[in-house]
Amino acid sequence: MPESERRFGRRLIMKVPLRFRPMQAPADPEQEAASMNICNHGVYFATDQRVPQGLMIQVHLKMPREVVGDDVAEWCFTGRVAHVESLGATNDKLGVGVPRISL
Repeated sequence: MPESERRFGRRLIMKVPLRFRPMQAPADPEQEAASMNICNHGVYFATDQRVPQGLMIQVHLKMPREVVGDDVAEWCFTGRVAHVESLGATNDKLGVGVPRISL
């Protein structure tokens, strides 16, 4: 099944600053990144950090009104990295997809 058919929520292409860290290393400093697209079921973001597929991470971001329908809300959720891909041949950035497991 194509990935686009598995999505349940409206996905918006927008850049929202976020912070993330591995769940196994809560003492490690949070890494900063920016979303590329976002919905109430997860986030796809760009980072220059190596993030392995399957890693459980905690994500903090301010969820925009266009996604949640209310005032901007600070979200902290846990998710497992579903996919990681290079964002270009000359770019060191990686695209990371994380569906939300818990809020």
